[in-house]
Amino acid sequence: MISYMPEIYPDELIFSWFCRYYVHSGCITHKAALSDILFKRCNNPSIEFIGHLQADMLSLIQKMYSLEDLVLHHTMFPQYARFIPLEQRKQALYHMAYDFCDAHHLFSILPKNETDNALKYCPLCVKEDRQKYGEAYWHRIHQIRNMQICHKHGCYLHRSAVSAKSEQLFVFLPAQQYTDNISVNMASNPIEFNYSEYLANVFNAPMDFEKDIPIGAVMYYAMSKTPYMKKSGRTKYTKQLTEDIQTYFKHLNIPDTASMSQIQRLFLGERFDFSVVCQIGFYLNIPDNQFVNPSLTAKQIRQEKDIHYMRDKEPVDWTVFDEDTAPILERVAREIYDGTASETGRPERVSEKLIYRELDLPKHRLENLPKCKAIFDRYTETYPENWARRIVWAYNILKAEKNGTTFYWSDIRHLSGVKKERLDLIIPLLSKFADSKTVNDIIEIIA
Repeated sequence: MISYMPEIYPDELIFSWFCRYYVHSGCITHKAALSDILFKRCNNPSIEFIGHLQADMLSLIQKMYSLEDLVLHHTMFPQYARFIPLEQRKQALYHMAYDFCDAHHLFSILPKNETDNALKYCPLCVKEDRQKYGEAYWHRIHQIRNMQICHKHGCYLHRSAVSAKSEQLFVFLPAQQYTDNISVNMASNPIEFNYSEYLANVFNAPMDFEKDIPIGAVMYYAMSKTPYMKKSGRTKYTKQLTEDIQTYFKHLNIPDTASMSQIQRLFLGERFDFSVVCQIGFYLNIPDNQFVNPSLTAKQIRQEKDIHYMRDKEPVDWTVFDEDTAPILERVAREIYDGTASETGRPERVSEKLIYRELDLPKHRLENLPKCKAIFDRYTETYPENWARRIVWAYNILKAEKNGTTFYWSDIRHLSGVKKERLDLIIPLLSKFADSKTVNDIIEIIA
């Protein structure tokens, strides 16, 4: 029976909270802490969200905090759910709090760039945390995509050695032990600091679960008095807006700038990317409260939809879309293929259905996107090939975890999800993904 859980700190990631539990509880191994926290030890806890909690841990946490408050104030939920439609937003909050659902099923989560694929920290926040609490912790505000400066202190964030991606072998890496670089480099460009403050304000603002005002409509009226829209309101100069935004943010060293296709799809109501909204808003000097607390009337929303709906007025340039989407699809396909897109770390088969879901593309769209189609084809494999890769992956995981102790087919079966009746198709393919010794060892276990 778990009887102790430390207090969660302001803006602390739940992952950070669990890391501190591992330290404070006296658990000898990461495996023991995982067993305390998770419903199943093979269900890796999420860096950005919560994970499927073990019953005793869930009971203890519910006595301390509201699960919905934890999702809203201690996960990256606002980054992904703030601008999605109201009903989807409500359902996402419910499933995250009570069903421990994989967030990839609730909203779009694109792979991280090289800057954001590790947990970040502010050296001055670390110093303050140690003085106030006796230890450092991972702040979620620092993990916002494209956040490079601490909005509180105005210094550049450090990238830690802790991956921000799902890992196959999960360990607890507390900030106290991984924030040793406390050199301070202050930002000299006030625009960089203002942008970090803008991101933080949008991220931290209370989320609205009452009004359903599409972000596309909010953006439309916010742009109506800018040079990027005709006075009639019927035409937007999206290409020029994209080029100007990319030039502007290139000087701020922002690694992921909004592409034309991303901006078009935001206006169409097909995508709701936090970073894209913030880049447009900041560049056009749109107050952040217009995005987080819009005041459009039902009449204005109808007018935007009926009079200016871009699907009929301004078709997407699919050549540009193909060019912009290809590197994103490459990252998505690779992470599905190698398992880093999954909470369990298990490699999956890269199917059209998964690609369409992750990139929020309409069905059959790859047929008209030659660069994207070529990338997809490189990752295409048969089901038996995927099953063979899963078995090799599971064997390697168990070999590392068991550290010389015996494990069985049932262990591989549980981890890989592959059924025994498929082995006649799988065994001939194992050599494609493992050396001869590993293949022989696997066959000895599963035969």
